[in-house]
Formats: sequence, structure tokens, C-alpha cells
Amino acid sequence: MRWYDIFSRIYDYSVGMIYRGYRRQIAEALRLQPGDAVLDLACGTGLNHPYLVQQVGSTGSVFGVDLSSGMLARAQRKASKHGWQNVHLLECNAEQLGMAQLCEAGDQGIELKGVIVTLGLSVIPDWQRGLEHTFALLAPGGRYVVFDIFAQKWVPQTWVVQCMAQADMYRESWKVLDALSEDFSFEFLRGSPHIHGGTPFLASGTKKG
Repeated sequence: MRWYDIFSRIYDYSVGMIYRGYRRQIAEALRLQPGDAVLDLACGTGLNHPYLVQQVGSTGSVFGVDLSSGMLARAQRKASKHGWQNVHLLECNAEQLGMAQLCEAGDQGIELKGVIVTLGLSVIPDWQRGLEHTFALLAPGGRYVVFDIFAQKWVPQTWVVQCMAQADMYRESWKVLDALSEDFSFEFLRGSPHIHGGTPFLASGTKKG
């Protein structure tokens, strides 16, 4: 994650700006309620957190997990600036994260009602195992939401994004989520491959009760 520690310095002004318009829609797909606990996997600099905090309120909890200490440092600055005492940040592998770590970070027992992964499953090396492991952490009825980019065909920007983000844009991660969940939904969103390197998509599903 050394590259992402460096990348974090410009992330908000490059990648962050490009995807800013999608983040509210992505967060709303979680269907969170005040008091809920939500996991932001591969949270980066915390750009989802304003929308997640708004949904769960002061009585809920937002857990941001990332492997880049540089990204997490910037997420912590945002949380401190806004006074979000219910935003808890952890440096951890997706497939090694446990409920005990979340409860310890939040200083209370929790039921995880949502997991959101924004532009993360195209970067996480063992992405399928990470998805399956974090899906298992959800409480029954909890929602899992994935936003990422899929290269339906190669364009020059695909190569640029792959190099900059160190991403594999040919992963059909939504198919794994479909197999795990009920109430599954998938859609390609508006966006140009010449900007994103592929087509943005939003996938979501509910853990069976």
C-alpha cells in the first residue's frame, strides 16, 4: 500500500472529484437507519463518511477500514474537523477483519447493518475472499453495496486508471454478491469510459435473515 500512501496526497483532488456525484446515491443504497453500524471497506480518505454519518446519526457508528495509513490519516483529519466521534478507523486486511475488532474500536457491541465498498474490489488483491468475509460479518437483513468500474471494452483511459489506481477493471465482482445475497440489484450508471476507464456500476444485496 506504499503507493496509496503517496496517492493519498492528491486523491481528493483527482479520483475523489471525479466520483463525488455518485457517493450520495451509493450510500442511500444501504438503506441505513439512525443508530445503525456500517462498515466502509477500502474507505480511503473518508469521502463516503459525510453521507454515512448523516444516515446513522450521532447514535450510529461508521467503521472505515483500509490498508493505507496515508489514506486513513486523511480520513481521520476529516473526522476530527467535523467532530465525528462515531467514525472509527482501522488499518486491516478485508479478509482478516473480525467483529471483535469493530466492537473494540467502537467500545460497544454492534450489529453490522451495512457494508459499502467504493472503488475497492478492483484494487483489493484477494477481492473475492474479502467480499465473502465481510459479507459474513453482516447481521441478517444487512445490506452490502458495491460501486466500482468495469471495463466493458478497452480504451486508452483504461490503461491510465489501471496504472494510477493499480486496479483490475475486468473483475465482475457483482456476480459474487449476487450469489451471496437476496434482493440483489445491479445497474450500470452514467459515465464515460474516456473519463473513468470503464463503466461505473452499482450493485447491492441483502443478507438473508
